[in-house]
Amino acid sequence: MLLICIRRLLILSSLLLEILGETSRAEEPARQTSESQKWPQEVVVTVGDIRTRIDGPKMWTLSGIEFQDTVMATEDSAYGSVLTIRNVGLLGTAHFLDVPGKPGQVEKELVTSLQLFLDDKPVRDFTPKMNLSGKSFRMARKSKIRAMDLETSVSLHEGMLIETVSFHATAPIDLRVAYPWMYAFAPEATVSVFGDNDDILQRGTFLSEGRGISQVIQKANWMAVFNPSRSKGCVCCFLKHPPTDEASLLLIDAPGIYRKVAAYSLVDKIVPEGFDGTYQSAVGFFNATERNWEEHARRRAAEIRASEIP
Repeated sequence: MLLICIRRLLILSSLLLEILGETSRAEEPARQTSESQKWPQEVVVTVGDIRTRIDGPKMWTLSGIEFQDTVMATEDSAYGSVLTIRNVGLLGTAHFLDVPGKPGQVEKELVTSLQLFLDDKPVRDFTPKMNLSGKSFRMARKSKIRAMDLETSVSLHEGMLIETVSFHATAPIDLRVAYPWMYAFAPEATVSVFGDNDDILQRGTFLSEGRGISQVIQKANWMAVFNPSRSKGCVCCFLKHPPTDEASLLLIDAPGIYRKVAAYSLVDKIVPEGFDGTYQSAVGFFNATERNWEEHARRRAAEIRASEIP
């Protein structure tokens, strides 16, 4: 057990450096489909009090979240799914790999399909920059990260942002860790809580300065952050993960950059061919004061977990 803990600490330390900006190298580049050239490079989506963006340069994934015109999650970071492949590095949303011997060439996640739906109707006419507003929104996306096929759905409805990603391994893939989803909450958030179905497990105050730190919080299935200057908070619930694999929440506190939370799974594993696993998160929002924000966070988390989310 001690050796396992030490190994995971070493993984966390090296991954923190990579996530905050270390470069990696690839074997060969993945090339986007010709169809992707027709897809929008920026989509601003507004549903009720929530606004987000779909970012083409970040492989058509989320890029920032606003609630009631307040930035709750920064654009200046990566979202979506990222794999850390042993002896390779991070590959996935906004994580590209330099190709050895080919200056300027990079390997990227290969996105093969993109569909947008507004109020349950498909959006057919794409332009480079789009603004969509309605009662609901959904993006359906298919992609490939080496031997891992991904199907991702991001939806906005009923005051929640819901992200579902299914992994399918077409060949064995040796992973140090997988991050199926991640949210870079804005650095203006100063405090956090982590909880399970029964109670709050951990409270914390974010760093105001200094070097970033990371921590895996086991057994928690939701977390919340609070911005006292705007009296607003976010709740992120971890709703689904493969029953055959352990999954935890990873917190990366990078002062002045973000307070990032990510799903943390498939740690130090050779994922076998044929593996199928689905991960799902839901993010909700609330208004509160410094005195009662934890009560509001707990209530919002319970509401999200009780929601009928497919």
